[in-house]
Amino acid sequence: MGISTYEVMYIQALDNYPYNVEECIEKLQYVIAGDDEHAGAHCLMGRIYEEQLKDFKQAEYYYRMTLYLDRDYTPVYSQFAGLLINLKRFKEAETIIDIGMKVPGIDEASLIYLKGLLYEKYDMYATAIQYYTDAKKICLNNYFMDDMDGHIKRVKDKKDLEKKSVKNKSDKKKEKKKKSEKSS
Repeated sequence: MGISTYEVMYIQALDNYPYNVEECIEKLQYVIAGDDEHAGAHCLMGRIYEEQLKDFKQAEYYYRMTLYLDRDYTPVYSQFAGLLINLKRFKEAETIIDIGMKVPGIDEASLIYLKGLLYEKYDMYATAIQYYTDAKKICLNNYFMDDMDGHIKRVKDKKDLEKKSVKNKSDKKKEKKKKSEKSS
């Protein structure tokens, strides 16, 4: 038994994305029309709606459809969680990440990174740094490791900004107090 025509078309669509989106969409439409249960085609269509068209409702539809069709299709978890984080739907994103961590073959480093991003959005910088560090420990890609270093640096910079902001507020309060004591 060989690879089906739909699988070949899906591979061609995947190969075209994101450089030739028009060709990619054409091939995906062909795949979905012929095999409406092709999880990969639905996931890639979700990416197109999210990344190219900025139609987040349609992207979510395709990601949910992918999960409905195949809960073990690993790429959908990081894509869907990333979309939910961008939409500030943090609890839902965390649920998707937690479910994804149980799927065999999942890229755990990517999901742990997204967990760090969640905590960064919550301004819980120490926790975010810990997740980014954990992602570095289990990744198998030098580029990913470099990305995590960049995220850690950014979060440390945010922590420093936060400390400066708190210090400035404290200094201003002391100044006001001194002025009010002098005028009394």
